[in-house]
This record gives sequence, structure tokens and C-alpha cells, in this order.
Amino acid sequence: MLEYIDESLEGFLRAMVPLSAADVDVSFEAPDRTWSAKLNRPTINLFLWDIKRTIDRARTGMEEYEQDGVRMRRLALPRVELRYLVTAWTSEHSDERALFGGLLQTLLGHSVIPAEFVAQPLRMLSPLAVQLTRSGDANLDVFKALEGQLKPALDMVIVTEVDTGLGRPTATEVSDIGIGLVDRDGSATTSSRRVAGEVRIPGAAGCSVHSPRGSATLDPTGRFIVRARTGDTLTIELDPPRTVVVPEHGGVVVS
Repeated sequence: MLEYIDESLEGFLRAMVPLSAADVDVSFEAPDRTWSAKLNRPTINLFLWDIKRTIDRARTGMEEYEQDGVRMRRLALPRVELRYLVTAWTSEHSDERALFGGLLQTLLGHSVIPAEFVAQPLRMLSPLAVQLTRSGDANLDVFKALEGQLKPALDMVIVTEVDTGLGRPTATEVSDIGIGLVDRDGSATTSSRRVAGEVRIPGAAGCSVHSPRGSATLDPTGRFIVRARTGDTLTIELDPPRTVVVPEHGGVVVS
């Protein structure tokens, strides 16, 4: 998962600062003296130094979602804060200032990373929130992290959900209800069936549905339940009227 966060961050910053791949490198390694001694091009370093479960944006309860066409249910996904130390490394002071200014404008100008820059595996999650830490927040000792190298730095926070993979399929929606009555000797006497349906036609809400055994009214979502049996014809009072035959099993859909 973390590699997809890094991929999203790099794509976002390269496009918005902008950072040309031909002129500027982006690194996620620890910016110690050994690393900095090997640099030969302007480089933006994004060092992930802290991961904590968020308190301010925590959620509870159950949620439903769709995965590969299957309705799923899971506990609300936990959210974490990823803190990055952001530094610019150049041989010229003016280049460092220019890069750092572009980073500052970009990060202050966005509250989330736009969807077009988010790696595909993360697009089923909530948007990636991005912010800079504020005065008074717990801070990293920058000079210690950089092994005494004097360098301005931004403390950037990414807030993301973590897919725990614990979702479970939900039960199939009820499409018909059958009721049977039997004599004391066990022989069937009468039976009744209520069929669920959905009309996916704009403006259908409020229209009547008739069967040979009863009638119903479409709710605001176009759904209904009506008494009917296999082979009965249902008539939806649209303009013009639409009809559908009740199948042996399941409900009906009109579109």
C-alpha cells in the first residue's frame, strides 16, 4: 500500500509544482549524509518518518460497498496519518528556493490529491487528504534527521484509509415472498406470493402497478411489491403502459 501512496505523491507533485522528470529527481530514501553525498541532480526528497492511526478523522460503524459487482459489508476502514519530511536538494541556493516555493504553493493549495494522480489500487478508498503540520503540532527534529545538514523542510501529512481486506458479501436482496398454508394432514391448500420489482424509467415514481391479484404504487426509487403468481402479467401505468411477466423465481425489472 505505501508504495502506491509514494507513486500518487510523485505524480501529483511532478504535475502540479511542476517537476520535470528530465531535470529533477524525486526520492523517498532517508536523507542522511551518505544519501546526499551521491546526489548529482536537483532532487526532492519525501521521507516517510511517522505513521499513526488518526484520531480527528476516525470513523466507526458498518459500511456497504461494491466489489467486482458484489455487494459487500465491512467495519468502517481505519484511517492513518503518514508524515513526510519534504526537502529540496540542489547545488545552487536559488534553485533550492524556487523548488521549495513551488512545493509550498502546491501543498497549501490542495486539501486532497486529485483523483487523476491517485494510483489505481487506492481509488476505491476515500480521497488522499494532504496538509502541512501547524505550529504547535509534534515536530520532528529536522537537523537530527538530516544528520546536522542545515536545510529547510516541510512536515507534510497524508491521511488515508487502510483496506484491511475483511469485507464480507451481503445477503442477496429479497425479490419475492411466498406464503403457503397446509391442512393438518400436511396437504397444501392455498399459497400466496408477493413479487418485488423495480422500474428503471425516469419519472416512474408514484405510478401504479397492477396484477390480476392486487396493485401497488412505485416508491420514489421506482421499487414495488405486489401480490402475483408465476405467469401473471404486471401492468405499469406509464405513458404508454408497460407490461412484464412474473418469472417462476425472483423479481422483475422494467427498464
